[in-house]
Amino acid sequence: MISGILNVNKEVGISSNKCVSLVKKALDTKKVGHTGTLDLEASGVLPIVIGKATRVSDFLMDEKKEYITEAIFGKRTDTLDYDGEVVDYSDKVFSKEELEKEMENFTGKITQIPPMYSALKVNGQKLYDLARKGIEVERKKREVTIFSFEILDFNFPKASFRITCSKGTYIRTLIDDLGEKLGSFAYVNSLTRSKVGDFYIKDAINSKDLLEMSKDEILAKIMPVDYALKAYPEIVLDKTYLKQAINGMTMHIDKCHYDGLIRVYVEDDFIGLGKTHKNNDKYFLKMEKVFYEK
Repeated sequence: MISGILNVNKEVGISSNKCVSLVKKALDTKKVGHTGTLDLEASGVLPIVIGKATRVSDFLMDEKKEYITEAIFGKRTDTLDYDGEVVDYSDKVFSKEELEKEMENFTGKITQIPPMYSALKVNGQKLYDLARKGIEVERKKREVTIFSFEILDFNFPKASFRITCSKGTYIRTLIDDLGEKLGSFAYVNSLTRSKVGDFYIKDAINSKDLLEMSKDEILAKIMPVDYALKAYPEIVLDKTYLKQAINGMTMHIDKCHYDGLIRVYVEDDFIGLGKTHKNNDKYFLKMEKVFYEK
């Protein structure tokens, strides 16, 4: 069975689910998923999980994301991007220095209200379906983290940014809120997700090429399950632990210096993620998620 993670560059105009369908067809396999929706109008890194790697999708969703975006100031659209109708105008002009100063207020922990044109569900209905019917509903504020917010180019009314952020961040909302605070309006003119965790756009397969490549060419690009988890420390056990580990049992181990989740290997085989705890000066390891299949 095929298992692993395929780094796909989703192109503008196709859905994340369409990318999943393309991978299913290219590899002739059924157990395939993605790791968080990327807007139809956005492009970029969309890690596709295959086989037992579908179990790590939650961990990949939690990874930091990096985006490159171009914003246009002076206008707001109903979708907060280039695809919408212009609903507000402003003739306010500001300098690069004023922009940089305001950006400082959008770094660190911030709150956002998700846009109506999004795949978020309220009472079982996707917001963008409601928005297309002219229905607006109340959305709860959410806290997200902007780790870095950097200007790549500025030539009013255009500006390009590199943004590193936590999961759940809406770049369209970030740009809209920034424009609002500057006394102007703004919308996203282009958006590319350039990185998810350790998956970079430069290494990705273009979605349009998936059905043009041979199965072997695609298989050569698939990363193993533990690649997505390498931020966690590792522990290597000898082969006597194999049965206990794959059955999710609690194991007595030698002293361990790590708290929280750790990658567990038995010799060269990746077993999954476990947690250690100490009891009466003895150390124990309990498997939290087993990925091993043989």
